Amino acid sequence: MQLMEFPKARIVIKENPLYDNSDFASSKSNKKTHLDVMSVMMADVTTETAIAEMERKINLSMKVVEE
Repeated sequence: MQLMEFPKARIVIKENPLYDNSDFASSKSNKKTHLDVMSVMMADVTTETAIAEMERKINLSMKVVEE
C-alpha cells in the first residue's frame, strides 16, 4: 500500500485597510466580495494539488507499462 502525502495549506486573513469600516453597508459588501475571492483561491489550490497527484499517478502508470 502506498501512502499519499498532500501539501498542507494555510489561509491567512488580514484586515484590509483599503475599505472604510465606518460605512456598514459598504463594509459588508466588501467583506462578502473578499470572502468570495478567497474561496476561489482555495479552490485553485485544491485543483492544483489534485492535478499534480493525477500527473504523478499517470507518470507512474506509464513507467509500469513501459517495463
